[in-house]
This record gives sequence, C-alpha cells and structure tokens, in this order.
Amino acid sequence: MECVILASGSKGNCIYIKNETDSVIIDAGLGYIKRTLDNFHLRSDNLRAVCITHEHSDHTRSAKALIKAVSAPVIASGGTLYALVQNNIIPAYAKIIESREASPIEAGGLEITSFKTYHDAVEPCGFVIDDGDARIGVCLDTHKVSDKMFAVLSNCDAVVLESNYSTFAMKNDSFPKCLECRHCGAECLGDACVKRIYPRYLKDRIKNDGHLSNEVSSEVIAELSKDVGKIALAHLSENYNRPNVARTSAENAAAEGCEIYVSDQLPEYRERRLVRFTV
Repeated sequence: MECVILASGSKGNCIYIKNETDSVIIDAGLGYIKRTLDNFHLRSDNLRAVCITHEHSDHTRSAKALIKAVSAPVIASGGTLYALVQNNIIPAYAKIIESREASPIEAGGLEITSFKTYHDAVEPCGFVIDDGDARIGVCLDTHKVSDKMFAVLSNCDAVVLESNYSTFAMKNDSFPKCLECRHCGAECLGDACVKRIYPRYLKDRIKNDGHLSNEVSSEVIAELSKDVGKIALAHLSENYNRPNVARTSAENAAAEGCEIYVSDQLPEYRERRLVRFTV
C-alpha cells in the first residue's frame, strides 16, 4: 500500500491511501482535493470511501465538494456523522456508513477499522486501513494515546501519528536554539520566537483536550517503533512547532531501523513537504 499525506495541520488535513486496485481518503480539509489528486497522478475513480476522523473544519472543509466529485460513501463514527449531517458539511444525498470501534468495514479490497481517540469533538476516531498484505494506521487530533489505541497501532506496518507542539515552546513562547536545522525548510535564521503567542485558555485546550506534544508522541514512538517500520509525524502546529524540532525528538526516541517522516504546513508545503511512502 501507498500512503500520501497531501496536507496535515490546522490549515487542512487530507491523507490518500491506496493499493493496486482501491483507494480511500482520510479527512477532507484540503481545498481542491480532486484537482490535487489529478495533479499528483493519484486515481480517484477507484476511491472506495471518504473517512472522516471528526467534524472540525480543518478535517472537513472540502468534504461536500469532494463527495460531489466522486461517488464514494462517507465513513465516520455515529457522533461524527450526526455532526456532519446536522451542520450541512456533507451533501444530503451522501451515502453514510457508521464505523464502530474494532468492527471492520469492507471498502473494495480494503478493510477500514476505526478506533477511539481523545479530542474536543463529538466522537473522534482514528482509522486503520488493511489490504491483507499491509496495515496503515492514522492517529490525528488526540491529547493522549490509550493502551487500546497503542495495541491497535502497534499491529500496523506504518503509522501516521500526531506530533503537534513543542512543550518547551508552549511554556516559554520560544524554541530552544537549534544546533543544526536539519530537514527543516523554515528559514528561521536562529529566531527562537514563536510567530504568535497563544492566550492561556487556548494553550490549556491544546494540552488538555486537543493534541499530542512532541514529547508524548516520542514516548509513544519509543515503544511503537519496536514493531512499526515507518512513522510519519503529522498535524504539526505552524506556531508552536518546527519540523526539525519534531523530527529530532522522534528520531532520538525511535528504535533502530524505523523510518521517520515529517509532514508540516510551511508555505511551500505542496511542492517541498509532501510525504509519500509505501509499505
């Protein structure tokens, strides 16, 4: 299977996963998804499902347009489907399929299984895509990884895992000075300051009911990487994280042989930061 992270972060999230015959999309927060798929020569005629992790706009902004462009059902938890319908986020005629934790859904030659996550949404979830030969897990927008979540993800061959913010930056409104800005792409020129200081209530929301820090993500990676060969860091904060900071934290924690990828939302994202890997 191949995983292509088309976008990840507060500006929009969209992940495309395919094998030789079938494909699915997880989240539709990126504008012009159909056009983007065409630009990257990714097939949409074999799209079997649009999976939605939760109803927030950075994950659903283009859901209606995408569903109008392709004939694929929407798969989400019962609570998320309710929010999508009630808020007119998906077309009234869209076919919907409720996902239940640990209950696989057949989507062509792919099997889609959801698992509970922890975020300030109605009923958020993550997904595992399985084609019989490989499994890819996607875990975004959660402030913790439970034992049950870890058990699900450790059975995957690759995992897309949130690494949203630096704890140091969130506490100090600045980054530690980098000795080497490898793999970054952000021309910070040694500027350690964050772009915009968040108010306390927003910081508390992110930490307590929103997202995983680099540090917690790395703790998960330390154990997960014993079984999982490829891990892609996703949903990096544009303000309180930097790709080199997240990568260094993850690589220092990962077991030998585990490949680390980083998806960020820099201005030149589509041209330079597309994450694409095969398992």
